[in-house]
Amino acid sequence: MTFKYTLPKHLIEKTAYCEEFANGGTQVNIKLRDGRVFRKILISNSTWIVAMRGYDDLPFDASEIEDVFQNEGDKNPEEHGGWKFWDDWSGQD
Repeated sequence: MTFKYTLPKHLIEKTAYCEEFANGGTQVNIKLRDGRVFRKILISNSTWIVAMRGYDDLPFDASEIEDVFQNEGDKNPEEHGGWKFWDDWSGQD
């Protein structure tokens, strides 16, 4: 499977320490270098950005990401389903 968006290498290890709410699924917040913060972002296996609530596509370039972090609501989100995935999950490349 090919993913559209990969976290910068230096943040993959940090994301691995975040709490998953589903098997391989972690909800995080992302801070960009310009100071903007985006919330409710779904990371798969600590590596790939696969969805973001309210967006049909990633509204910034992954190279702009400065930090990844969680708040208490990300660790056990009220809304578990309903993600609009950006990648083809059918298992075909």
